[in-house]
Amino acid sequence: MLPEIYWFSIITYLAASYVVFRVIVRRSYLRLGHLGATAVTLEFLVCVLYFAFPYIYNPPGWATFWSAEITVGPAQEAIGTVAIVAGAALAFPAMGALGFGRSFGRPSNQLKTTGFYSISRNPQVVGGALMPIGAAVIFPSWYAMGWLLLYGAIFHMMIRTEEEHLQRVFGEEYEQYRREIPRYVGLRKRRRS
Repeated sequence: MLPEIYWFSIITYLAASYVVFRVIVRRSYLRLGHLGATAVTLEFLVCVLYFAFPYIYNPPGWATFWSAEITVGPAQEAIGTVAIVAGAALAFPAMGALGFGRSFGRPSNQLKTTGFYSISRNPQVVGGALMPIGAAVIFPSWYAMGWLLLYGAIFHMMIRTEEEHLQRVFGEEYEQYRREIPRYVGLRKRRRS
C-alpha cells in the first residue's frame, strides 16, 4: 500500500465522518430529538469502518502493520495487550450500563451520571481508545499512529454533537454534570456549594 493512498483514505474518512456526525446526526437530533434510522445507520457504519480500517488498508502480513516482522519486547507486547483488554472491558460494559438503545441515540428522559459515568462523561469512548492505543504499542508504525489519531478525531466529533444535544435536552442538569465530570479522563471537580 502506498502511503499516499493510506493518508488520502484517512483524510477522506475524516471528511465523511464530519458530514455524518456534525451534519447528519446533528440535524437528526435537532429535528427529531433523537437519532433517526439513517443517522443511526451512518453512525454505526462510521464506527464499524473505523475498526475495520487496519484490515482494509493494512491486512495481516504487510510489513507496515500487524506484521510478524515488527518485533517488540515482551513488556511492550504485554502493555499493548493489557490496554486492548482493558479497553474492551471498559467500553462494552459502559455501553451496556448506558443502554444500547441510548448509546445509539434513542431518546431518554434521564441523564446517566452514575457508575462509569460518575468518573467520565464518555467511558465507552475512553475504553474504545485503549484498543487502538494497545495495537499501536504492539505494532508500532506510522500507519498505527494514523489509525490512533483517526480514532481521536472521529469520536471527538461524535461527542461534540452528543454534548450539544444533551445540553438542549437536560439544560442546567447537564451543565452541572459537565462542570463536575471530565469529558474523557481527569479529576472529578468538587461541587460548588
